Amino acid sequence: MHGSKLLIYPLIFLLVLVPVFVIALITFRPGEDDDCAPATTPVSYAAHTHGAGLVTETRDGMQLIFNVSPAAQLYQVVDGQLQLCGGDITDADLKHITIDVNDAALALGERLPVTVSLEVRRADTGAVIVQAAAPAMYAPGHGYHFGDNYRVPAGATYEWTVTIGPVQALRQEGAHDLWLEPIEWSGSFALDEQGRVIGSSTPQMIGEVVRDGLHIVLSYLDEPRQLYAVQDGVSEPLEIEPGSRYYLVDVTDHAVNYEEKLPGATVTVTFRRYGVEILVPFQPVIAPGLGFHYGANVSLEPGDWRADVEVSGLDFLRHAGAALSLARAPVRESFDFTVPAPEA
Repeated sequence: MHGSKLLIYPLIFLLVLVPVFVIALITFRPGEDDDCAPATTPVSYAAHTHGAGLVTETRDGMQLIFNVSPAAQLYQVVDGQLQLCGGDITDADLKHITIDVNDAALALGERLPVTVSLEVRRADTGAVIVQAAAPAMYAPGHGYHFGDNYRVPAGATYEWTVTIGPVQALRQEGAHDLWLEPIEWSGSFALDEQGRVIGSSTPQMIGEVVRDGLHIVLSYLDEPRQLYAVQDGVSEPLEIEPGSRYYLVDVTDHAVNYEEKLPGATVTVTFRRYGVEILVPFQPVIAPGLGFHYGANVSLEPGDWRADVEVSGLDFLRHAGAALSLARAPVRESFDFTVPAPEA
């Protein structure tokens, strides 16, 4: 009899618990109560060409970069919770306008703590389209910068003015007389009827992979770039194949010193299409705006292609803490892309 009483308690427990589990399974909706529901598509990172933009200028010890791109998915922090902001990114008139303000005097390339405001006017009418603060933001592959999504209709030319406040920080000796006054910076850009930026020199990403501590990005520019080889202290221009485009690969540390580009790699890209195979060594390249990367001018026939990217040769010595974090064997990835036919 005593044993029968002992069996009753587990049975009661199960009778109570099973309906609770059933109700929980029926009512559970993943992501509905999350601060930030998981994206339905993989997050796409910008290529690590930190100096690339529509306009780049060095002024008063600051490197300034202005860029316009499609709207980005943005989040703001409210009472410790993440909330979507920045509008509907599928809206073609919504553009992501960014301003980078970097140190060009002391610790080169580091981001500076400033305030930034933006004004955008139509060039033909002078109507103010945007007049707002450009808040600080952070992005994978781009880091700390300023900007937001702003409504800028397609098919027009715009004039912009950026006002950058003094650096908001105490100074030590050697920096006490830097960045004390506001800077006003201006320029213009144009959008075609589809809302694309006309004349953009920002690389267009083909694909990316994050693996073995590396972030590898394959991008292209529509036009070739003049490359120079240095021999005995003299730069000599290399021949450009007619009809070529400039392809570039960024190899970036994604584990130890986040966002830092890695020299010393061996990068090869094999372009394949219908039995055609073109193996191209991508050489180390330094360029204004694009910074350090691996690149080559390549001529490909219009159509669908596959690019097999291999990054190897990172055989440098490693401190403790970096010994296991970065790739020790070749990293390979394939990307499909299309080369458009030339415009008539």
